[in-house]
Amino acid sequence: MQELELHSKTICYWLEKWVTPDGKVISGLPPSALNGHHFGPQLRAFILHQYFACGVTQPQLLEFLWDIGVSISSGELSNLITKGHESFHQEKDDLLATGIRCSRYLQTDDTGARHQGQNGYCTVITNELFTWFGTTESKSRENFLALLHRPYRTYVLNAEAIGYLREHKFAKKWQRVLAQYQDVHFLSEKAWKAFMNDIGLTGSRNRQRASEAMLYGSLISHGFNLVTFSDGAGQFNVFAHAQCWVHAARPMEKVIPVNRQQVNAQYWCLSWFWNIYRDLKAFRESPSGEKAAEIRVAFKSLIQTQTGCSGLQEALAGLAVIEQELLMVLDNPVLPLHNNLSESQIREHVKRRKISGGTKSESGRRSRDTFASLKKTCRQYGLSFWHYLTDRLTGSGTFPRLAQKIESAAQWLSCGSSTAF
Repeated sequence: MQELELHSKTICYWLEKWVTPDGKVISGLPPSALNGHHFGPQLRAFILHQYFACGVTQPQLLEFLWDIGVSISSGELSNLITKGHESFHQEKDDLLATGIRCSRYLQTDDTGARHQGQNGYCTVITNELFTWFGTTESKSRENFLALLHRPYRTYVLNAEAIGYLREHKFAKKWQRVLAQYQDVHFLSEKAWKAFMNDIGLTGSRNRQRASEAMLYGSLISHGFNLVTFSDGAGQFNVFAHAQCWVHAARPMEKVIPVNRQQVNAQYWCLSWFWNIYRDLKAFRESPSGEKAAEIRVAFKSLIQTQTGCSGLQEALAGLAVIEQELLMVLDNPVLPLHNNLSESQIREHVKRRKISGGTKSESGRRSRDTFASLKKTCRQYGLSFWHYLTDRLTGSGTFPRLAQKIESAAQWLSCGSSTAF
């Protein structure tokens, strides 16, 4: 028989005070685990676990605490949820830095988010090693690159950045101007923006493209050499980019046939598409050059098929455009074939949005991303989020650092690689 006992407890600390011969007063200190709070670490851990892990809203949580005899106001509860979590924020930042360093590829997705009454977006960056959330006002390519660049501080205007501008047909005048400052290091984003002001680079679109190039080149200079895997959204297509097969099939599935011939053509194309998908799954288990060549021929035959249905032909033409991204797994068999992991992870944010709506303060938004990242990463390793919270708040130091778990797991998980940098 198992039982759970919940009750409040009030502790009064009597602190000794001594007066030295020279008149100086020396006072004892309360336990360090309190960290200046009037609420103990177990209670704070319970509040964080109920709110971030169980999705209990603040009004319901406040009512429950009152029911068991805890004397706390709604403002104090809000402060415990959103403020004083710098150590947790730092560990969350370490997740991203370590995850990028130890991974071969990153899966990503985004969803809508409300903050201070304005629309925004939450982006998830994940694989089997870790999960990291970041909420911002934009979901542009610059924003995605800035999220990846977040562990680093120094910006580098290098040859890769100039090449990025050339590839995206940036104005040649500004290409020549920026080329004069090649290999200049900027110590922060603020310094880079000040530099754009100094050279007279104006216009939101020009500044955005230049910042994209800067972030792109800076990431490469820091050793970023990973594949990004997504549902095909354009903001994620920056470095080597692979796409989800499930999303790629949707244009064919959405075609509405108007006669029996088109029904048969749609069924035939989808059957062929999913047969290639099954062949890819078998290829990942046992890669070989012969199998890869057969799959490439089959895919080429599919996209060149004439169906007699304009909708299907457009869908097949779309597959031809992303052929390289869909078949990248043939050159790198560790890549996944679908984006289910990132979509299931970001569902955490969607659930929170439906329960609590948007965030009102910057500290609230930051805390939501931090604890969602830490909870999801704990779950990936089968670790108790409750034990994680109590360990960090009591300072016992028995629970492993999550960055260490990532480094250890990277040695045996297929997505991990010690040679990514």
